[in-house]
Amino acid sequence: MKQIALIFFSVFMLNSILVAEPTISSTSTSLEERYGDRIEIFGLKFKGPLVLCQVLIAILMMITFLQSSFDKIINRKENLEFFNSHFANSPLRGFTSLLLSIITVMEFIGGFMLVYGIYFVFVERTTLWIFYGFILVSLTLIALFTGQRLAKDYVGAADLIPYFTLVMLGIMSMY
Repeated sequence: MKQIALIFFSVFMLNSILVAEPTISSTSTSLEERYGDRIEIFGLKFKGPLVLCQVLIAILMMITFLQSSFDKIINRKENLEFFNSHFANSPLRGFTSLLLSIITVMEFIGGFMLVYGIYFVFVERTTLWIFYGFILVSLTLIALFTGQRLAKDYVGAADLIPYFTLVMLGIMSMY
């Protein structure tokens, strides 16, 4: 008897799960429609969760690229020695000083473009300059990735993929 009751209960529960109406109706509102400009952190208002994510990704990339460019400027001699040894057996071996300068400038401009983009979000309420910064940062990552692959440093090249993926998510979140 208990087994029959358990079978009926199981069939009843399965039927209610399979036939149940979704709890979210087609008339539900988005966060922006529901709360407007009320996404606020430390007194800073954001248009919506995507803008908040874009700003946070921009902050992370800004720190990464500004620190890297400042390191290349301050410790140029050590970085040039590393580039010379790293690219000694690659087609880039004769261009390391030029490549170091190009990468440094790209990182520096990309980082400051993101600084300006974050400022622009709060002043003009648009992520246009973050988008431009993401584009330059992605081109910088592609250049770094290409150099790593040509130097046959496959682990170093693979380490760049999460950064690139994060920047691509930032770009794709802009509409």
